[in-house]
Amino acid sequence: ASGEQVQAILVALPAEGSPMVELTYSLADGDDFLTVTSRISNPHDAPVTVELEDRVRADRSFTAATDATADVAWWDDEWFGQAYGIVPVGAELEGLQEGVTTRNGRDPLRYAIDGTSSLKLAPGDSVELVRRLVPANSLLALRARAAEMADQPLRRVAVVVSDPAGGVPGAMVTATSVAGRYAAGRTDGQGRLSVQLPAAAEGWSLEATAVGRGSQTAAVADGDANVDLSIELPLPGFVVATISDVGGGPIPCKVQFRGRGADADGPATADPDFGPDSTHTAVRNLRYSHDGRFRQEIAPGRYDVIISYGPEYDAVTSSIEVVAGQETLLEATLERVVDTAGWISSDFHSHSTPSGDNTSSQFGRVENLLCEHLEFNPCTEHNRISSYVPHLEAMGVSHLMATCSGMELTGSLLPVNHQNAFPLNETRFTQDGGGPVVNNDDPVRQIERLALWDDGAEKVVQMNHPNLVQVLGDRDLDGTADGGFEAMLGFVDVIEVHPPAEIFQQQQKKLDDPRKPPATIFTWMQMLNLGYRVPGVVNTDAHYNFHGSGWLRNYIKSPTDDPAAIKVADIVRASELGEIVMTNGPFLEVTARTGEDETETHPGGRMTAVDGEVALHVRVQCPNWFDVDRVQLFVNGRPSGELNFTRRENGDLFSRDTVRFEHTIPVLLESDAHLIVATIGEDSQLGMVMGPDHAESKPVAVSNPIFVDVDGDGFTANGDLLDLPIPHQETPTMRKHAHGHDHEHPHEH
Repeated sequence: ASGEQVQAILVALPAEGSPMVELTYSLADGDDFLTVTSRISNPHDAPVTVELEDRVRADRSFTAATDATADVAWWDDEWFGQAYGIVPVGAELEGLQEGVTTRNGRDPLRYAIDGTSSLKLAPGDSVELVRRLVPANSLLALRARAAEMADQPLRRVAVVVSDPAGGVPGAMVTATSVAGRYAAGRTDGQGRLSVQLPAAAEGWSLEATAVGRGSQTAAVADGDANVDLSIELPLPGFVVATISDVGGGPIPCKVQFRGRGADADGPATADPDFGPDSTHTAVRNLRYSHDGRFRQEIAPGRYDVIISYGPEYDAVTSSIEVVAGQETLLEATLERVVDTAGWISSDFHSHSTPSGDNTSSQFGRVENLLCEHLEFNPCTEHNRISSYVPHLEAMGVSHLMATCSGMELTGSLLPVNHQNAFPLNETRFTQDGGGPVVNNDDPVRQIERLALWDDGAEKVVQMNHPNLVQVLGDRDLDGTADGGFEAMLGFVDVIEVHPPAEIFQQQQKKLDDPRKPPATIFTWMQMLNLGYRVPGVVNTDAHYNFHGSGWLRNYIKSPTDDPAAIKVADIVRASELGEIVMTNGPFLEVTARTGEDETETHPGGRMTAVDGEVALHVRVQCPNWFDVDRVQLFVNGRPSGELNFTRRENGDLFSRDTVRFEHTIPVLLESDAHLIVATIGEDSQLGMVMGPDHAESKPVAVSNPIFVDVDGDGFTANGDLLDLPIPHQETPTMRKHAHGHDHEHPHEH
């Protein structure tokens, strides 16, 4: 729409006991704000009580406050240069204290009309609430605009922030008066910023700070209506990086800069802070690079540097000293040492700003995935279909990371009613990208809707971070079997079962509190014994970009090792079959043969061994930054004491080379069994390559099961609940396929 004034009008029809609401967004020529009007009316025969309030969600890097003098509430994100104010018209903000009061950004904003925010509307009555939504590129600009609206006098202060090389773009300038911190904003490309400050306040000063340069403060003389200031910062140092593959060409990478402690060679250096965990490219002390070439401003000092590209590559460590005004060269070669031929790495579950529950740059999410060497990653934002393709194209790396559009359908009843699906068709400029809507009343209907979306097209449907006991048979978590949400499993292709290391932990023998279920991976193995054939996956569910993606991944069987040649249909079908190995680093290969049969069976596969003899070949590879020292076979979910191999007891089977373990394990089965192999570094840690939150995690990998039919009449699950009774159904609900294709599914047998 176009015109001197445009409006969008939305109507919420009345329900029993609820008013009718007509919501109007209006923008007129010359306005630098959006006028929002709610007309609330009572069409009923009885009175209706209405609360005059708004709710705003502004997470993580946002601060929120109210200003009683200007009657404005605001939300401000200094890093991304976005500030939003709400100014009521014909009403007042309720509960304001004198001056500026900080507040929780999620708390409701309440308005008072005629002294009250809770109104009882008689039949036929109505009330109108009007407010202005004011955007600005900084809190300095927003507070100045709010002061203008409140007819408060202002004074102009123009500042130029420079270093010996010239103006400093993006420097943060913070204004402070005798009353305390007022607001901040950033300089433009030439290092300039013009601000308007309340004329009534005294004792103003401006502090300028920029990456690698520290900070400097300048006082603002009282009295003058217009003031020009200059603030000079010292020069930073510069790291100029050339990170290459073994052929000398560009390669994506993640580079960590860690300040060194004080020693005989010099004083301590702090870790750099390039930006918050919601930004991209330069995130806290990380630098992501899609090609290994960059020039990074950094404070002078001494740093240890860790350069990595996921767990298939050896990490490179280095030490550098950065001098103010000088370039320090950082050169390294990243070598791919782990051979993953026939398998590609993937994270099926991550988020960024379009998800609505975080403030992370989606470009930064893609950088994070790319620089951790994850080769296939669907876009799975909350409740909307979105795409990573524009970001990959912008970086010119579409050939290095395959993707497709998908979503996480996020209903209430956490954690049961969250499901991912991909691929889904994105329809741009439509609500939710053309995706299905949630069903907060019935998780079964929600997941069915998702599975049938796009006319029943072939897709992966994933159950996210579930309480599997609740799903299987205890809907209300009171410890009594009630059917649960078990029917959901009829539409599930894969289930998240992380953390994988819990497969090695001793499990509880009684559910003392049904609200605290056993390890998900343990209940998943119980499900396998009950006859459910739903593969397991592990995903990060990353919401922020500081090491957010990469510390969990799936290896998917693939006919190609080239990300540019990956077909989404191959990923979907391999996932449905369970051709998946779950890991936080180690690359685990498991193949099975029986008798004279030379055909290899991989995780997710089925085989017949009429004599019960299976030859299980296990190989584990690791790069130079973590280790494994145990390999354990689980038979029908139980760890086999005889088939448990450790570096301490079986040192000849382990090495310090890339191939840490390789051995063919003879297995003798008396009855049908599913076989899961897991490996762990009990005396190892992932270390700082995966960041501080995961540095102490044990390296671990877990295969999906291989199903072995011993009697030749098809596989029969043994029903073993592994010594922990849980409520469940006598007959499992199997996968209902909404799509047709020519491969068979283990769910159907």
